[in-house]
Amino acid sequence: MSKEGIIEEVLTPLVKQLGNARCQALKFKENDTPPAIKPLFESIEKNVQDVEDIVRRAERWEKDVINNFGIVARHVDDILEEDSEPRAFESKLRNVDREIANLRALLTPPLQLPQIESARAASTRSVPSLSKALQASEKWQQLELEKKILESSAISSLQVSYDNLDVQLKLCLLCFSVFPENSIIRKRPVIYWWIGEGLVTPTRDNTAEEIGESCFRKLIMKGLIEPVHMKRSPIIKFCKLHPWMRWMLIAVARRVQFFDFDSEGNPTSDDSLSRRACLVTRKEGAPQQMSIRGLSNLGELLTLFNVDEHYLNFERSRFSEMRKITVLQLGRWQSLPKHHIEVESTEFLKGLRSFKHLRYLSFQGISRITELPASISEISNLRILDLRACHNLERLTVGIASLQKLTHLDLSECHLLEQIPKGIASLSELEVLKGFVIGDARSKDASRLRELAKLKKLRKLSIIIGSKMTVTEEELNELRNCEAVRSLTITWVVSPSKKGTATLTRTATMTITSFSLPSNLEKLDLRCFPGKTVPAWLSPNGLRSLKKLYIRGGTLSSLGPEIRSPTWNVEVLRLKYLRDLEVEWSQIQSNFPNLTYLEIVKCSKLRSFPCDEDGVWVSVDREISGHSTSGSNGITIS
Repeated sequence: MSKEGIIEEVLTPLVKQLGNARCQALKFKENDTPPAIKPLFESIEKNVQDVEDIVRRAERWEKDVINNFGIVARHVDDILEEDSEPRAFESKLRNVDREIANLRALLTPPLQLPQIESARAASTRSVPSLSKALQASEKWQQLELEKKILESSAISSLQVSYDNLDVQLKLCLLCFSVFPENSIIRKRPVIYWWIGEGLVTPTRDNTAEEIGESCFRKLIMKGLIEPVHMKRSPIIKFCKLHPWMRWMLIAVARRVQFFDFDSEGNPTSDDSLSRRACLVTRKEGAPQQMSIRGLSNLGELLTLFNVDEHYLNFERSRFSEMRKITVLQLGRWQSLPKHHIEVESTEFLKGLRSFKHLRYLSFQGISRITELPASISEISNLRILDLRACHNLERLTVGIASLQKLTHLDLSECHLLEQIPKGIASLSELEVLKGFVIGDARSKDASRLRELAKLKKLRKLSIIIGSKMTVTEEELNELRNCEAVRSLTITWVVSPSKKGTATLTRTATMTITSFSLPSNLEKLDLRCFPGKTVPAWLSPNGLRSLKKLYIRGGTLSSLGPEIRSPTWNVEVLRLKYLRDLEVEWSQIQSNFPNLTYLEIVKCSKLRSFPCDEDGVWVSVDREISGHSTSGSNGITIS
């Protein structure tokens, strides 16, 4: 009999019969009616309702299983239909193995009901609540976590919302379970985690990051994670979890062995039950150097995520055992520099050559890493390399050009880097490149700006113009050939002169007038621009697709004359730390007629602007409609 048959042929008629029986009980005289009848009816109807809920959840569970086994079957068909080289064959088989492992983690049929007391016990007193019934079981006493969750009726609606998700969103949502209570969670490392584990994968029309953005958006729309708006900005880069949602996710993650948690809901470093483990600070007091000595199942580990450990100390031999690792998040996931991380030694990094399946590697914010070993070139499946804010990083190995599957390379805030090794153009899959340093053209080992034009999938780019940069005007114009780039950040690094003023070399000064930008830019971020007036290349004539314009720091004193035609199509404008800038609100309105969001920070000469105490102005139309023109339902993802 199908699930639909159980509900239609058994449960629905039973509910009708119970209703008739309740009506019949009302015919008894009040004095003759036993006091247990009413609670008995309530107990029976509650249990029938629970059974119906279980049956419906089982139906959804079965559909999820069938759909996901279908996906696995299609991967197997691809293997059979194509004559692949041994390495490609192995890679496809690894994908099948990973998807089966992820699916297996969720194959806990929702058919188990909590223990309840007998009808005789119910007849002698009022029907016990679900939490009290569970307290009688041995499992309840072992899992204090479930006690805290089930004591609130609010958890039932959250569980239903979770049960209604497809398997992909369930797995994505479970990743949030490891973050501490009340954390402000950056979107980017979470999406990178999803990509690393293969929870989101590219399609013919969308990149893996775009699919991850879509999943993030869906979780917000369903109310499962809460967006964090910074200064009423339409762009969402952060989120948080409601405490009840976090407790529910912890319970589910523990039950399906997605992660292990202690009785207080804190993630543990125990990998005996799960293929994922966390690095966490010892509770008792002072931080200790974290090692992986205590992990017992390193050879099967898929993910190692640093939750809050500040001091890392890995033995190379043990580190090398993680041969199946796909996600290695050792750096910080928080946005603030105060979350400082140090390594005792970088000797363990030589063990990276063993990580043939690693897809996401993060050292963000880790100090005392001065260079990457040549062994990193052997991580053939690496997609994302995050070195952001590694302030001691001085050089990259030339072997980085061997990472043929790399899609994201983040070198931003690595202030000691003077050049990028030659061969960047060989990274044909690169979609995001942050922190590209335009160095000395006389160096034979440095990548040049013209190489970026060969990266046909590059859509996000940030470049750094050093104070000692040497470059020709012709090379500066190569930027316009980066046709796929939609987001561009340019940072000028200036050196103080003997008089204390900022100076640039003659060739670096050329950038003020000689850039030619990609015509399809949607976002432009200029930092520490050294000119006084707006350059000719910053014009609405050549940037008709531009929606976001940020100007932060520098010596800019004006935004040019009032524009009659054509005006900017910019919707979001940010002006920060521009102490010399003088412009009237009327000119902003005239030049930027489509503006929906304006932010002004520490621009002392900008007065009489209709901004709030945070320096923010939002158009009335966007506040009334609840969303900006560049997003839906109040959400713009960037």
